[in-house]
Amino acid sequence: MFQKYISDEPGPLLSDWTLDLLNSRSEMAAWVDGFGSPLHVVNPDQATKNYLQWLNELLTVYGDCQVQFALKACKSASLLRAFALVGAGADVSSAHEMASAFMNLVPAERMSMTGPAKSDYEINLCIRHKVAIHIDCIEELKRVLALADGVGGIGRLFLRARPITEPGSRFGMTKDQLVACLTLLEKSKVERVGVSFHINDYQVQTRAEQLRFCIAFLRRLCARCLTPGGIDIGGGYPMRYLQRFDPVAYSRGVHWDSVAKPGNYPYVPELAGAHHAAAVIQTALADPEDRDFLHRHRLPILLQPGRSLLDQCGISAFNVIDVKDLGNRRFGVVLDGMSFSLSETWFGADFVPSPVVVWREKREVPRHDASYFLVGRSCLESDVIRWRGLTIEGGIAPGDLVVFANTAGYQMDSNESSFHQIPLPKKIAAVRRPSGWKILADETLNKEGIAPNDRQ
Repeated sequence: MFQKYISDEPGPLLSDWTLDLLNSRSEMAAWVDGFGSPLHVVNPDQATKNYLQWLNELLTVYGDCQVQFALKACKSASLLRAFALVGAGADVSSAHEMASAFMNLVPAERMSMTGPAKSDYEINLCIRHKVAIHIDCIEELKRVLALADGVGGIGRLFLRARPITEPGSRFGMTKDQLVACLTLLEKSKVERVGVSFHINDYQVQTRAEQLRFCIAFLRRLCARCLTPGGIDIGGGYPMRYLQRFDPVAYSRGVHWDSVAKPGNYPYVPELAGAHHAAAVIQTALADPEDRDFLHRHRLPILLQPGRSLLDQCGISAFNVIDVKDLGNRRFGVVLDGMSFSLSETWFGADFVPSPVVVWREKREVPRHDASYFLVGRSCLESDVIRWRGLTIEGGIAPGDLVVFANTAGYQMDSNESSFHQIPLPKKIAAVRRPSGWKILADETLNKEGIAPNDRQ
């Protein structure tokens, strides 16, 4: 059994597998007791479902869309392998991410090295394995071409355009810089040249305008007798965490140190995930001539979602160590974990969706009519896991579990720290089978090299 809110808490959207697991409270408690707190639980079956839904939605607006999972969003081997097994590619930014993608069955032809600062070693890896390289600046292009000359050329490059709406960005190239790159490419041995961008807002129109700019640039590239290689429109598609959210009401709640930190993520976007991405492409290709140009040259549109592809793929469970009376009906709930393990704090904000409190079988009668603040176990005053106080029916008691839903996208994997020499949290893969839950250590590769969701 888990708690019901009696305040205006923004309750999270919960998947069927998450609800099943929360209702199996003894199972959840056993996993946390066995693997430690906090414990991250991921679900490869959900990853498979998400990818297929993305692909089906995108193919309704353009016939050659390719989805590459952005590894930076989550370091889960089982989720990556689940994506790879149904055809997803990988967006990598380091040699380590590339190695992880290879080990988890992503072929080189479905991989892109997008990191803006690549070492010569990483560039050489891409050249030799024929992984597409995204070029952040003309200086990097010169370095890549010099390294490629020694092995007879290079397969695929994408020139990164600086967003029209972000002229001050330090990433990507202006229109003039992109054109200057074409002069270098005319004298080089590059099979195909594409163009890419990454935008930091969540507006359909902004991305559609940038996509149209890229189509125009590829026309110019073709006029220089270079072979176009497609358009990569990046990631950053918003994900829906809540059914509804009122940031004003959220800010009026009781907050630690009276400081409200709701952040600025669009927790309830009008369009989310694949629907948002499809709207971008459909809007951009409203001109039949642009669509015909892409078809004529057989140009793919690549997308690199991270957070939004991981929708409902994971949860994070914390054990309650103690509940400290802070006076004035305020209690500090000390969790066996730190705020580093719930990484909305990297934006200096709360992770807005309310956690779920799973009660143990035996628990002391908790306090009622109180505000509970979730804090970490470290010695830092700033180690606050949720700045907004919780007011819930049944309260919170030592030994309970505090579970945050939908944390696979960045929350469990971006700001981790082994502060105090406490090991990083464990991650397990859980799948639901007719015989019950089956779990594996997330990083485990069995001898057949297959994902946990492949063995019935």
